[in-house]
Amino acid sequence: MNSRNALLVTLLALLGLLFGACGTLTRNTASAIGTLCPNAMHQLVDPQAKPDSEISLVVDGSGSFMGDRVASRAFIAKQIALTVDHAIDKNSALRVIVFGGSAGNARTVVECPVMAVRYRNKAARAAKVAYLKQVARDQVWLAVQNGRPPMVRPGTSVVGGYVALADAAPLTEGRREGLMLSDGIALPEMAVSVDLSSFNSIEMYGIGQTEPPPSTREVDRLARRWHAWLTMQGARQVVVSTQGYSSKPEVSP
Repeated sequence: MNSRNALLVTLLALLGLLFGACGTLTRNTASAIGTLCPNAMHQLVDPQAKPDSEISLVVDGSGSFMGDRVASRAFIAKQIALTVDHAIDKNSALRVIVFGGSAGNARTVVECPVMAVRYRNKAARAAKVAYLKQVARDQVWLAVQNGRPPMVRPGTSVVGGYVALADAAPLTEGRREGLMLSDGIALPEMAVSVDLSSFNSIEMYGIGQTEPPPSTREVDRLARRWHAWLTMQGARQVVVSTQGYSSKPEVSP
């Protein structure tokens, strides 16, 4: 029995290391703030700076949205880069979550308490900011790709992605901005309630960005459904768009 117990302990420890390497499960598991900030980024930010805002980005890691198509990967990478730039320009805290088939497999892949650049003199600040943006874009995109959860069954839990966002602890006492990148094509879970009232704004981009593309009428209907659902969950300043993060037209319910 002793040898069996020893083997069991060893197997559990190995499983723990395996899941830990893949990222932190956003639901049911808490991480120390800042432990998921990539070292290459952490070295370039000012740990003494106090952010007055938070940007939490939730990325749909499903095959329909983030498959192997060059066009879809380029679209998502660009939106992530724009989000990273926004966080750096605002000296915000930054969190990135990747989700798939359920809220339970959503993973926090990046969590940086602040994105304010570290510099010693004002003359060097612009160059330091540009370099931080370059490094952060690459690091966050890599973390998103590596953090995609396995899709054990067909269907994407977009509502589960919002559950993960709502469950994540605030990174600041100031303004909280929630962003999602998703095609919006999801499991029928809109009966589930999610409290998004702690966020000052919720924005959703990429609706209908899949192959083959839905009809314009279908995409418009999908965008309106998500807008209505988000509003019902207490979200404020709701934006739902078929375009990317650089374009912010609000879809009226």
